[in-house]
Amino acid sequence: MTIKNYFALLVMALFSLATHANSNVTTPIILGERDQLVVDLMKLAFDKANYSYEMNAANEWLSVNRLKEEVKHGNMSVMWAGASNELQGELEAVKIPLFKGLAGYRLFVIEKNAQHRFNGINNLNQLKQLTAGLGRFWGDTQILETAGLEVVKPVKAESLFYMVDGGRFDYLPLAMHEIWEVVETHNDLNLAVENGVVLQYPMAMYLYVDKNNPELHRALERGLETAIADGSFDEMFYGSKVISSAMALAQIDRRNIIRIDNHSLPADTPLSRKELWLDPQRKL
Repeated sequence: MTIKNYFALLVMALFSLATHANSNVTTPIILGERDQLVVDLMKLAFDKANYSYEMNAANEWLSVNRLKEEVKHGNMSVMWAGASNELQGELEAVKIPLFKGLAGYRLFVIEKNAQHRFNGINNLNQLKQLTAGLGRFWGDTQILETAGLEVVKPVKAESLFYMVDGGRFDYLPLAMHEIWEVVETHNDLNLAVENGVVLQYPMAMYLYVDKNNPELHRALERGLETAIADGSFDEMFYGSKVISSAMALAQIDRRNIIRIDNHSLPADTPLSRKELWLDPQRKL
């Protein structure tokens, strides 16, 4: 074998090793079943895309702004957060709503004896006769106010539970997959989940990667699209404990759904693709 042929074979071998080497994918810290479902969906996408990877999670909680900077500087591979023009300007979004818009289905924390105020409410004008409570700096606050709903806005989020218990406002709208745990956690207060209404508006949570990492973006996007097309995405999503238990408790198909717009969503949010969004009539 000539020296020239030897080096050619060596280069080919090294290229083959590099091609099949696992990519190190670092994620934010995994806190609870919600984050674990995101990670499981990412693993499903990688498997569908034949993308070799090793996944590691951070060991400390970071704010969205900190996560964004970590991804931009290559210290973290991927993050997940709500769809926003700001994030899409700085990072590359995988524009597939991971939770199928679930966070936009809002049930109400109310005072236990206040159910009668909500009986028969089935449209926005009727709901406008009542007052919501939300954190002053929460993104949802602007969504409700833009729809013409009155909102009480304390700075401290924890005070919301005491305020609804004390009659300072009528309802605290929370995502259907978190509301039950929140009420149970505050069992020292006279709180309940309202049983007849759901307020719905479009919400999307995306995966974000650095704009200089097209290979990772391509693997996630192609893998998720494949999983959606073959049904394995929905199988994992609806089959997960956090989703199946929330839908069983919420029974959205028996509630009056009041829909409002979300003008803060980026214009390219794929709202027309029905397969990407929650089916409230789906039987689990």
